[in-house]
Amino acid sequence: MAENLRWDHTMINVNSIDAAIKWFNDLGIKFQRGGKHEQWGTENAVGYLGLNYIELISIFDQDLAKTVNRDDATSVYDAIHDLPEEHINTIGIRTQDIDQVHERLQSQNFPVGPIQTGKRLDPEGKMITWKIFFIRNKYFDVPYPFILQWEKPDYLRKKDLINQKLLDEHSDRHIMVSQAIYSVTNPEIIAVKWGQLLNITPVRKHDEWILDMGIRQLVFKSGQDNRITDLKFVKSGDLKDKEFKLGEANLQFE
Repeated sequence: MAENLRWDHTMINVNSIDAAIKWFNDLGIKFQRGGKHEQWGTENAVGYLGLNYIELISIFDQDLAKTVNRDDATSVYDAIHDLPEEHINTIGIRTQDIDQVHERLQSQNFPVGPIQTGKRLDPEGKMITWKIFFIRNKYFDVPYPFILQWEKPDYLRKKDLINQKLLDEHSDRHIMVSQAIYSVTNPEIIAVKWGQLLNITPVRKHDEWILDMGIRQLVFKSGQDNRITDLKFVKSGDLKDKEFKLGEANLQFE
C-alpha cells in the first residue's frame, strides 16, 4: 500500500477551548468540541476545512497532564508545557500505511517513537481511535510533524463527518488552509529534512524554501521562532485580505 502522505491537520495550543471556539465562530469558521484524550489529560475542538482541519488543544486535567512523557506523546507534551502561551504547535500528516512510513523513517534515522493507538472520547461518549507515532526530540529546535492513520479511508471519513454535521466545507466561502509558514533559523536545512520525511524535494523561491504538497504548501523562511507562526487561507469570501491573531498564531486570509 502506498504511503499517500497528506497534511491532515494543524494543532494550535489554547488556554480555553470554549473561548477559542467562540473566537473562530465569530469569524464564521465553525468549530465544535472534539472530546477528551483521557490518557493525556487534554481536550480538543475541531474545525474542518475539508478533510484538512484545525485542532485546538488544551488541558482538562492538570495532574494527569503532568505525567505525560515527551518521548511517548511529543506534540501533546509540547502543548502541555508551552501553555499558557498560545501558538501553532505542529502539523499531523496522515497516511494509508503507517507501518511502511514508520519503517522508512526508522531506516532514515529519524527518532521515531512506537506506533500506538490514539483515542479520544467525543461529547456523545463515542470512542474515536487512530494509529499514531511521534517523532521525538526536535531538529534544530523545530518540533517535527507527527504521523497518523485513521481507521477509515478518506471517502468514508468525509461521509461520516458530513453526517455528523462536522463538515460542511464552508460552502458559502470555501475556506481552505493553503500554507503553513515556518519561521526557523535554518530554513534550507529544515526544508530538506522535512522533505526527506515527506518524500518531497524542496524548491527555493527567493529567500524561502517550499515543500509543495499539491493544493497546500509548507514554507520555510528565516526567523527566530523555530516553529510555525502563520497559517494562510484561500477562497475566504468576506475574510479576504484580512489577518487575525489568536495568541501568537497568525491567521492570514487571501
